[in-house]
Amino acid sequence: MILFAWIPLLFLDEKLSKHHNPYLLYNFTFLSFAVWNVMAYWWVAQAHVIGVILIIILNSMLLALIFWLISKAKQTLRISILFPFLIIWLGFEYFHTQWDLAWPWLNLGNAFASAPTWVQWYEYTGTRGGSLWVILINYSIFEMIRREKDFKYSQIFLLLVLFGIPLLYSYLNNNRKSENISEERSYALIQPNLDPYTEKFAPENERKHFNEFIRLADSICKEDAPNYLFGPETLILQSIDENNPYTSEYYQQLSDLKEKYPKTNFLIGVHSNNHQESFNSALLVSNSTPQFYHKTKLVPMFERIPFDKYLGFLNQYSLEIGGYNGTYSSKNETDYFLTDSTVIVPIVCFESIFGDYCTQRIPENVGFLCMITNDGWWKNTPGYKHHFNFSRLRAIEARRDYIRVANNGISAHINPKGMIIAKTSWWNKTILRGNLNLIAGKTFYSEHGDFIGRTCLFFAILLLIFVKIRAYTHQLSGRKF
Repeated sequence: MILFAWIPLLFLDEKLSKHHNPYLLYNFTFLSFAVWNVMAYWWVAQAHVIGVILIIILNSMLLALIFWLISKAKQTLRISILFPFLIIWLGFEYFHTQWDLAWPWLNLGNAFASAPTWVQWYEYTGTRGGSLWVILINYSIFEMIRREKDFKYSQIFLLLVLFGIPLLYSYLNNNRKSENISEERSYALIQPNLDPYTEKFAPENERKHFNEFIRLADSICKEDAPNYLFGPETLILQSIDENNPYTSEYYQQLSDLKEKYPKTNFLIGVHSNNHQESFNSALLVSNSTPQFYHKTKLVPMFERIPFDKYLGFLNQYSLEIGGYNGTYSSKNETDYFLTDSTVIVPIVCFESIFGDYCTQRIPENVGFLCMITNDGWWKNTPGYKHHFNFSRLRAIEARRDYIRVANNGISAHINPKGMIIAKTSWWNKTILRGNLNLIAGKTFYSEHGDFIGRTCLFFAILLLIFVKIRAYTHQLSGRKF
């Protein structure tokens, strides 16, 4: 539906462009976006009702404001809506990945997360290219309907070309063998499947749960001796002092296991601190000193109060999920882990929605991506499925193997084309084993990042400034739009 879903709003804009109430369009579009937001992530209510209400209201208000500004720019400059639609909307999508209220879940290019065979070209454009594609197709169909009396077959031809070329590239790419594969590494991952509401974050169960993980890890290493063994997000709840990790008995157990099986590298999720700040972290225990990566893209309101530089006094009011409450720092000095000349790019949960952030941390070295998460908050709803599918887009953008390790939800091995090599089932305690490919090099997108979004945001700011100046001069001259 995303390829024609905008058409009613485009007709609404045309109908209300000369209405005496300049804010009527905003009212209608707010209702439209509110319906869209409710349908898209009602499931967040499983974790926090107030949280999802705030998300839906704020996001709907923002999206309605952006479309209203697009319409205002069109009216003031007396041009086709296509130009301001592209510049302002794509610029906003990029902005919506950068600020403290970042919530890019509904960025248009994400709509193809469940159809990776359509969007192999994301290795050049990322999801912003998908948003551009959506807008162009919607506008083309809108123009064909609006100009039905002046219909020309060339319009259908142009639409087919616009729709077909990206699909043709994807089809050809789907049948092409992957390049830059240097060698394979064996891996195993453990999906503990602990209910986050009743089991995982209960302090009295922490020791039992971690001992069970160590027991399983020991048996896997004894039987298979994999190169990598992965555990999910926040496997260790008791905060580890990064300056002196051996003060943690849990870290000591992991270190002892590493000494017992020197071939295996262990990557798990932990809580950590540096005495001043606390972090939601990924930890790699290899032959060198322990390496910590801090989750940088934190969930607004749940993991960090937005604009905490100015609103830090509100940290005590961060929203609680299932009895768990955390306020983390987003400071981070690590882009990736390096062990035995192999790069592992860690991704922690919510960060997997930010393609630009994930892929720009990838160096030229051989390696792969590893995401750790806990998707049990959403229970058996579309939420964990949506989140899983975003991982397939990240694999395409980076053209690297992607290991996804979930406490519950779906753990998986995804290849560089977004295809699922192996995955676990929902709500199932299990172990996944396999071999992953080490791939070198950068894609155009990982080299240049979200160039479409950055460019559009720059020109959107200039355009809105120009529109404001033009509106002011019109007002002084007494002219009407």
